[in-house]
Amino acid sequence: MNGFAAAVERHQRKVYTFARYYLGNAEEAKDITQDVLLKLWQSPLEIDEEGQRAWLLKVTRNACFDRLRRRTSTAKIFTEDPEQQTAMTMPDNEPSPEIQATAKDFRQHLQQALEELKDPMKSIVILREIEGLAYQEISEVLDVPLNTVRVYLHRGRRLIRRQLSEVYGNVGSF
Repeated sequence: MNGFAAAVERHQRKVYTFARYYLGNAEEAKDITQDVLLKLWQSPLEIDEEGQRAWLLKVTRNACFDRLRRRTSTAKIFTEDPEQQTAMTMPDNEPSPEIQATAKDFRQHLQQALEELKDPMKSIVILREIEGLAYQEISEVLDVPLNTVRVYLHRGRRLIRRQLSEVYGNVGSF
């Protein structure tokens, strides 16, 4: 497997997931993922393996900004990714329709809460809570001080918790 194919294999899911949560739209996230991976392929820079993830997430974030600026519609709809749902559930242990409806409702409210966060808080919450990056990695990806990451993450969690508790009551820690 050549270097580019290995990089795609390693990072494609992270790029897509970040774009998906940032934009709230699966089709736009797929487009962004293709654009970002194309930029990696076309990049004249030799990016070491360690720096690839940070570089790709920066490029993804910027591409998401550009996409949001170009949107003409203010309606944002969170759509399901059937492939991801299939990968997460075993066919024999299919959740009941009530559980599926509850999970979909929660995802929609979570997406709505994320959309109301301003950047860089939104990026920080997505990178930490959804992508699972360490604080230091987030600091490097977004070029913000480590303490800023901690403060914005704390504030973002609090805002999301507050919004979700309006709908669901006490949601515990996030």
